[in-house]
Amino acid sequence: MDRTVKLLFAAALFTPALALAQEAPIPLPTPPVEEKLPEIVPPEEPPAPQKSEADERFEKLEKRIEKLEDELDQNKDDQSYLEQKINQLMPLTSRITGYIDMGAFVTNGNGAGTRSDFTNSYLPQYAGKVPGSWVFMGDPLSTTVNSRGDVADTGDSRAITFDPINSKGKSTALINNVNLTLFTGVGETGSALVSVDLVPRARDIGDVAGLFVGDYIDVKLAYGEWKPKLDKIDLALQAGKFDSVVGREYRQLESPDRIGVTPSLICRYLCGRPVGVKARAKYDKVTANVAVTNGSNFTEGFSFSDETDSNNMKTFAGRLSYGTDAIELGASGAFGAQDFQPDNDVYQWHYGADFHLDMHDFEFTAEYVHGRAKGKTSEMSGAMGVPCDLAPCLTYKGAYGQASYRVSNVFTPYVRVDWRDALHQSGASFVYYSELMRVTAGVRAEIGTRVILKAEATKNIELGELPQFPDDVITSSLVLKI
Repeated sequence: MDRTVKLLFAAALFTPALALAQEAPIPLPTPPVEEKLPEIVPPEEPPAPQKSEADERFEKLEKRIEKLEDELDQNKDDQSYLEQKINQLMPLTSRITGYIDMGAFVTNGNGAGTRSDFTNSYLPQYAGKVPGSWVFMGDPLSTTVNSRGDVADTGDSRAITFDPINSKGKSTALINNVNLTLFTGVGETGSALVSVDLVPRARDIGDVAGLFVGDYIDVKLAYGEWKPKLDKIDLALQAGKFDSVVGREYRQLESPDRIGVTPSLICRYLCGRPVGVKARAKYDKVTANVAVTNGSNFTEGFSFSDETDSNNMKTFAGRLSYGTDAIELGASGAFGAQDFQPDNDVYQWHYGADFHLDMHDFEFTAEYVHGRAKGKTSEMSGAMGVPCDLAPCLTYKGAYGQASYRVSNVFTPYVRVDWRDALHQSGASFVYYSELMRVTAGVRAEIGTRVILKAEATKNIELGELPQFPDDVITSSLVLKI
């Protein structure tokens, strides 16, 4: 009861308050009005200055220089790496090179460069001393047909009897030689080189009197070389069978290197490859070559060169030259005991001079030589006026001049004029009287980098007391580099 009264009384008290609340609601506060700030306009940037053409070029150059410097640094790193690899591989470096030389030739005589004075008509001074059939006029090596110096035929020659071609005046094609050259490095400063010719030649197996074996092998070079590291001098020391040290024609002995097909008349004195020791030194424009060898610097196709010495005295030879990029002048000489005889005091000497000009596409070479092999005469033979019976004697003078002009990347025409005056006697066994001039003209064609084609014609002209006889040669050579 009391609870009900209390509730009624509370309702009476709060009812007017609720009514007032509904009639007058409390207003919400209004948000403040934002004031607009004045718009800020950024100042205009000044116009960029205009670049001149010189400035633009300078910037381009700077960028190119920076790029080149980066590339140079990279190349230096690459080169350093390659040098390290080369030094590591040098002891193992080796290579095999060579070439095939094929040719064809024709002569207008019997292929020989000599004729016998049967009746002593041209050289009467030998009548009654040497049989006329053994008195030879001309030069047995004047009818060469290839770079090896092989002649078309030796004829009735008695001093030079090795006749590997033996054409008997007939035209023929042949493989002149197949060359193989092996080079190998020995450490950083040493090397070894071997060069061998394989020579295919005919042999009549039915000829019981045949002297030669047909195909044969010719060891041309076999030497070791040491090049010490020196600051100002380029020094090379060689031991073995090496190139000659006299004259300069030996530099172009191989068929790919030689401008023409055949060697000169005086190559027999300059182009040998003796056995011994050799030193070559170059300082600035001066070059010195010296050698001590078993025999002379004559070629093996001439009978004054002995690889295994017959006496105890060696041959001393040397050459001194001065050369620029275009011109070279040289002088050379040799002295020693004569080959193929046992005495040390039977001397053989030689001297010569050479000149070389290489300017643009024109090349000219000239050489002169003079020498003597003393020989030896017995008292009886001397009393009869027939010298040099114990050891043959030889006196000689000779020269040549050769000019060539490279008219294009393919063709090089050339001309060479040779002269030789020599007397070679061996007691009553034989006499060779040689006085002649030889004119050779030809053309060389380089087809690519590995094919060379050469053709030349040679006219032999006997001089002085000698008669003219047919001994001219037309020859060719096709060289394929391996």
